Amino acid sequence: MRPISISTAAVAVCAVLLSACGGGGIFDDSTTPAPDPWNGPKNYLSYKPETGSNAIPVTVKSTNGEVFLDGQKRHFQSKQGSLGFIFTAGRPWNLDGDNFTGGSEQISGNRIDFLLYADQKSRANIGNGAKGIANPAMDFISLCSPDQQYFLINAAANRQYDSSLFADKSFLSKRYERGSCSEEGSRRAMVFDASGGASIKNGNKIEEIFSVTELNKLAMGQSLPTLDNTGFRNMQFYQLRDVNGIRYVIQELVSYPNSTKNYIRIWY
Repeated sequence: MRPISISTAAVAVCAVLLSACGGGGIFDDSTTPAPDPWNGPKNYLSYKPETGSNAIPVTVKSTNGEVFLDGQKRHFQSKQGSLGFIFTAGRPWNLDGDNFTGGSEQISGNRIDFLLYADQKSRANIGNGAKGIANPAMDFISLCSPDQQYFLINAAANRQYDSSLFADKSFLSKRYERGSCSEEGSRRAMVFDASGGASIKNGNKIEEIFSVTELNKLAMGQSLPTLDNTGFRNMQFYQLRDVNGIRYVIQELVSYPNSTKNYIRIWY
């Protein structure tokens, strides 16, 4: 992983890649978006921790990236260039200000791009498929700001109900705390064995183990208690098959009696 840091000195380069970067710029929702057409998925399902498994369909206009989240019009914009992958979604997930940082991580051939925006609080994670594909896939988009979170899954993903399809695969995920978007330590890895069981690892430490039976219950839509028996876990297993190849993604929802503790995690 090699983080990208873009500061005031790089504004000229950023302007070439993004048509504008800084001082409000094109990524201010009140101004015209960049002329480059949106080349990501046209339809997503949007989830929020506080609303649980209730999905809201989201359509992205291919002409200008126009999208509505909670009734607010935004413009999704992305660029793949010499500075890496850059994504904006309007305030506060835009690139104005003095700097932002970003980078990529890969596991099992899949790449997760991440950005920390100019306010140094708001973050985005984007699942972009294999490292070598010409156009980033944007299979999922995870947006976190201190007052709101959105988790968008490509609506073309096909739900899977058998964990054996995930055998011998590994996935990464990182969770950000609600209300602050501070990082919850290091990324976790979900590592599947040859039979379709899995464990969640934090480095070399195994934090949780799931049997094939448990994972298949989750895949079928059942809930399982959390390790501390205070909440319930749901998981949705997906496969994507398109011009970029075959990819897998898992969305985990953990809910508690106090909904402010709910969280969503995307494994990719």
